[in-house]
Amino acid sequence: MKAYIAVILMTAVSATLSACSYLTGNDGVFRDRQGDYLVSPVIPPMSIPDTLDSYTLDALYVVPDDVPVDKPFFMEAPAPRAMDTNVREGVVVQRFGDRRWIVIGAEPGQVWPRLRDYWSTAQIPLSAEDPIAAIMETAWLGEPGTRNKYQVRIEPGLHSGNSEIYVVQVGEAFVADVNAPIVWPTRSADLEIETRMLDDISLYLADRTDLYRASSVSLLAGSIEAESKAGIVRTASGDTLQLRIDFDRAWSQVSQSLGNAGVEITSSERDAATLLVNYSPVAEEDRPGFFGRLFGGNEEALLPVAITLRLEREEGYIAVVAEAGADVPVQIRDALIRAVHTNLI
Repeated sequence: MKAYIAVILMTAVSATLSACSYLTGNDGVFRDRQGDYLVSPVIPPMSIPDTLDSYTLDALYVVPDDVPVDKPFFMEAPAPRAMDTNVREGVVVQRFGDRRWIVIGAEPGQVWPRLRDYWSTAQIPLSAEDPIAAIMETAWLGEPGTRNKYQVRIEPGLHSGNSEIYVVQVGEAFVADVNAPIVWPTRSADLEIETRMLDDISLYLADRTDLYRASSVSLLAGSIEAESKAGIVRTASGDTLQLRIDFDRAWSQVSQSLGNAGVEITSSERDAATLLVNYSPVAEEDRPGFFGRLFGGNEEALLPVAITLRLEREEGYIAVVAEAGADVPVQIRDALIRAVHTNLI
């Protein structure tokens, strides 16, 4: 009897192992396919009859021709970055002088697939796209002789988790040969046409902001630079705000941020790159206990403190530093720098 049971158990185990091998082995139905893309062949694009619509058949995962060798590659997904509480929800069109761009509360890797959805929905063909540099170029649009072409660029925003979208337009008259690669200018040839395209994109994205907080992220576009353009660096003399933007925009952003924070600007000298402010740390930080202890509970601590903000041009960024008299603790100056950073848009 025992021998009979042993035979049955061995038969059952053998059948189970065979079934597992059949299902999950190298040739099984449910085999591990995670490395298949490494040996996948390149096949011709699908041919669609002229009588049928083909714009919805889009290459969702575009492989760049040449992957830069200096870009990091990961065998496993990198750990997520710390959450930035300054992420702006929704879509906002910012304007500075004749420059306009979209600020959206999503990372570049999240914006990339949604922007590609926009082109498909609008039935606008793309002539080139680079997910590493986060740049898309449309085909020539319109009637011959008056056609327009657009370059759309995604950049990290001032805060981690935000992105900026820029549009550059050129007309057919701008180029000598419409079939040759374009050397894109820094400004659009027609700002009115650029504005219409920018507004159209912003309206499309504004209707889909709920999707950005989901897990829909382009793995291919994951190499897009996501480091924010603004960050605080601790130095021996206190906190310094670094802005990776040009001076004109940095001056405007800092002035706007002070207004958003409710900090009074008593005087400003753009040529000297300085802003004199009256800063009330208790009101801004909303931490009367800390500053009360710092000043021994004296009501004089509630009075505004005169601090000078200086913008210094450094290689690759603008440094914003806070300067004050020796009687002003470094904690007060650091609190002002943090207030400016928090209220940047």
